[in-house]
Amino acid sequence: MNYAELSMAISEWLNRDQIDKVIPTIIRFGQRDLEDNLRIRPMEYHPATAAINAATASVALPSDFLEMLYIQLIKDNVRYPLRMRIPPASLYAIFQDVTETGTPEVVSRIADDLYFDVLTDSIYTRDWVYYRRLPVLVAAAPNNTNWWSEHAEEALLMSCLNKAGLYVTGISDGDKRKWKDAAKDSLNLLKLRGYRETTGGQVMRSSAWTL
Repeated sequence: MNYAELSMAISEWLNRDQIDKVIPTIIRFGQRDLEDNLRIRPMEYHPATAAINAATASVALPSDFLEMLYIQLIKDNVRYPLRMRIPPASLYAIFQDVTETGTPEVVSRIADDLYFDVLTDSIYTRDWVYYRRLPVLVAAAPNNTNWWSEHAEEALLMSCLNKAGLYVTGISDGDKRKWKDAAKDSLNLLKLRGYRETTGGQVMRSSAWTL
């Protein structure tokens, strides 16, 4: 399903005049709801590594960032995982020397940056994996399709209809309940598929990293 097909489906299901002008907003909000409520494999992103200079206090988070899976620094082919994330107040209280250098072990998110417990003592390579927002579905190629529209089209459609039911006038309470329930069911199905893929058929379920 591409953007045009999804737009047509939303218009036909809503059956409301003058709805075309707000369909781009409905699609954007519907996709955002999925990404706010899911943490599944297609949302994982492992970008190219990047250098961090010596005497660096923080790194900026990407604009599509949702949640960290792991972060590590690499120097001389040795990995240095950052194993703990603490609140900003704790970072300031525990690590008071703003000039101390070393290998970072602790991070804290402050606004849109991750701050280290110490200044980096040399050049490191930053390597991380995080959950991200996928490119927003729009009318123009190449973003007229994305993973949601190609592999979770029912979930995306129901999420869009559920969101539209909150704002578009004249929709019956029955339709609103139907779309809300369908959106919830499709979310749960995607979560279940994610659990099955993550565990790989094993009895024990994997757990999320807590950074």
